[in-house]
Amino acid sequence: MSKLGKISFLFAGVSLVSMSITRYLLGAWVPFCWLALGLAVLFLTVGLVKDRAFFKEFFTMKTTKEGMSMGVLIVLMLAVLIIVNYLGVKHYKTWDFSSGRTNTLSEQSVKLVKNLDSDLKVLFFYKKGVEGNEENRRMFRELIKKYQDESAKIQLNFVEVNERPDLAKDYGVDKGSGVVFLDYKGRRNRIEKIDEQEFTSALVKVTREKNKTIYFTVGHGEKDLNDKKEGLGLGSLKVMLENNRYTVRELPLIQNPKIPADADVIVIAGPIHGFQDFEITALENFLKEGGSLFLAVESQNTAGLEKLVGKLGVQFANNYILNIVDTVMGRGVNQGPTVGPVFSESNKITKSFGRSEVTLFRFPQALKKVSVPAGIVVDEIVKTTPDAMAFDSLQIRGEGPEGSYALVDEVTGRWPGSDEKAKEFSLIVAGDVDFLTNQMLYQNLNRDLVLNSVAALAKEESLISITPKEAQATQMLMTETKFGVFLFAFIIPLPILLLGTSIGLWLRRRNA
Repeated sequence: MSKLGKISFLFAGVSLVSMSITRYLLGAWVPFCWLALGLAVLFLTVGLVKDRAFFKEFFTMKTTKEGMSMGVLIVLMLAVLIIVNYLGVKHYKTWDFSSGRTNTLSEQSVKLVKNLDSDLKVLFFYKKGVEGNEENRRMFRELIKKYQDESAKIQLNFVEVNERPDLAKDYGVDKGSGVVFLDYKGRRNRIEKIDEQEFTSALVKVTREKNKTIYFTVGHGEKDLNDKKEGLGLGSLKVMLENNRYTVRELPLIQNPKIPADADVIVIAGPIHGFQDFEITALENFLKEGGSLFLAVESQNTAGLEKLVGKLGVQFANNYILNIVDTVMGRGVNQGPTVGPVFSESNKITKSFGRSEVTLFRFPQALKKVSVPAGIVVDEIVKTTPDAMAFDSLQIRGEGPEGSYALVDEVTGRWPGSDEKAKEFSLIVAGDVDFLTNQMLYQNLNRDLVLNSVAALAKEESLISITPKEAQATQMLMTETKFGVFLFAFIIPLPILLLGTSIGLWLRRRNA
């Protein structure tokens, strides 16, 4: 190669590098880039023309042809690998081989994601330096990946609070331990727990176009809906319902015995004073028209509501259900919270509850099924264990009747005497109100029981908690005979076999 050719190729390279650096630094194509590109083409052409004889001889050599063939093959292989990886990223399939299907979304979650007709923004707010943030981000990224596998409309963004204070203020983020917001068509919902149940529930809420309205009756000494400080208030319940995009209002039924047309659910929480007959009639008419009612009544104070539930085959026992515990002194009565650990496995409200989980009540009364009318279904969704006892008063003396008592019932069907065209009503009856209060709402499964009950009454089954998926352990139980076979057929012979093989190979190589 001639000296002029070498200089031309050098200047061509310098021109290309100058063009690339200029384009990168300025972030735009400027006239100088055209000049540099033109000089590169010019110098390259001069070099090729000057040393054309050299290049002609070089490309006709056998070694050059073989090298070029190998180069083309390498380029083709790289192109194939790039295409395969690109297609693998865009179109891929995952398989879940876990026995509990813990790595697979539920059918409910998949259906919701596939029905998205607009982009769903998922914002994860965090602060640098906060302990546990990296682990939370990793776990959340893995969770969202399952949803993104089903739809390309889910957009995940991690937002550092100090870097985007405007965005944090807009979303009301006041901490950086990992707060997540879902934003869909301007509707937002906040979650703080990283699991499928919380995310899918939030997804249902932001995709719901209209809020459901829940009315709480007042005027009968019910628990205070606006009390957030006292333990027996319902302020936490109101906040929880509003955070789940329910509209919560009060209903002074005794002043105006007319159920509002927008009432999706009516809640009666712990009344002290009795309901008047005209109020009972209004509630009956509400149920006859397919309404939904939630009754939570204390023992010894049913406020006249036994007239309503009695027509549907449910009777208040007006007793106190307490758990029995074994102590060093023998069996005793536990006068603390009453545990309700037995759930209906077929009812949509409780079928997702685990066998080792419980709900807690404070001195609840039992509910009895008596003379259930035709067309009515009474499902005992929460019960005690068979070793619970019933007492007529809280002055515990001796032992009471022992058994498994129903604490919460779901009653569904058409009002007795209605024709077949009548709408079906939904009624939840609880023998306690304290599990709704500030001090007990977030204990154990109380929150889930309340939210699932409200979702069922509001005819929003998609909001009911998804069944938790628990990793199932594989246990290997060996009898004495099986262990002996395992020991003498595998544990002892295998090391001897390996040792003998090693010695044989060593002797063979040494004598070779």
